[in-house]
Amino acid sequence: MRIPQWFVLTWVIVIAVVAAGASIFSYTFVRDRAAELDSVIELPDLPQAGDISPFSDTPEETGPVAEPGVTPAGEGVPAAVSDAGEPEAGSPAGEDELAPWDDPRRVTILLLGIDQRAGEEGTFPTDTIMLFSLDPVGQTGAILSIPRDLWVDYPGVAEPGRINTANVLGDELNYPGGGGPALAVKTVERNLGVKVNYYVLINFDVFTTLVDAVGPIEVCPPEPIDDDAYPDGSYGTITIHFDAGCQELDAERLLQYARTRHGDSDIARSGRQQEVILAVRQKVLSAGGVTKLLPQAPALWQSVQDNIRTNLPFEDMVSLALKAEEIPSGNIRQGQISFEEVYLSTTPEGDSILVPIGTDIRLLIEDLFRPTGAPSTRE
Repeated sequence: MRIPQWFVLTWVIVIAVVAAGASIFSYTFVRDRAAELDSVIELPDLPQAGDISPFSDTPEETGPVAEPGVTPAGEGVPAAVSDAGEPEAGSPAGEDELAPWDDPRRVTILLLGIDQRAGEEGTFPTDTIMLFSLDPVGQTGAILSIPRDLWVDYPGVAEPGRINTANVLGDELNYPGGGGPALAVKTVERNLGVKVNYYVLINFDVFTTLVDAVGPIEVCPPEPIDDDAYPDGSYGTITIHFDAGCQELDAERLLQYARTRHGDSDIARSGRQQEVILAVRQKVLSAGGVTKLLPQAPALWQSVQDNIRTNLPFEDMVSLALKAEEIPSGNIRQGQISFEEVYLSTTPEGDSILVPIGTDIRLLIEDLFRPTGAPSTRE
């Protein structure tokens, strides 16, 4: 059967008209919808990286950003009370103003300790690097120590280097989102694959002040420790010694115990630092918990805030501490990147470094962050 040409032409015209009408309708709908959205949504400004060109093409590297639902943090040292009498973000609040930490999602904090000696100013390498992670729903916590000689890639920087140099490099480059600590956060995220919500950078004065507030801390070295080259704080060295067995140490001696490494290794020192942190936690719990320290908290904060850089507001810091003390000690998992997850190497200049084995580090982190009740894959 032959189809008349006029019939075919008629249908072509009909289809063309329908298509044109649909296009006009779609365009009109999208235009009106865009106008509607634009009228009710105020888009944020684009991230600004100042005049630092290495980051101008990398908008994702803008410093740590809290996950949705996690309380947003203020930048730098917490501010004082405003002229209007209202506490600004990060300033100490009264005990009755502290809200409990109620976000159900995991929150991870990067702790950075710098070797800043009396009278020194500027930026410093990080002597201590630790991740603290809290699962509020699963009631588990995790501590991961990262060796300072770990060889890493810095986001937005061409040359690799030691992870403890990220703080110095970030300050020198005015890295977006917080300078040195922000670059340290992004370096950890890129090389370890862990989302970091907040950072806290402290010097040794903060450590000793907080330990003095809770009293002597008991530690239990399994064997004697001798260090003939412990830094004395004035660019010299002293000899220190610790007997084997449990003993209570004041703040100065506890700092020596946590810092010494010439008697063994950086990896062994990381283990002692975790021992010290958990021992301080136990001392606080045995004295009545964080609530007992709250009356001292504002005065303590005022005495140490000049030696702290953080994007975690004071109120959130206390709320997290209250949440953390609810976790049973048996639910706190400890780990460190040790010689099992790295291999020894040297730089072209002959300096010793630790090159990460990515798959082994990932397995370590997955084990630390595993769900409640899940068996360990590393035992």
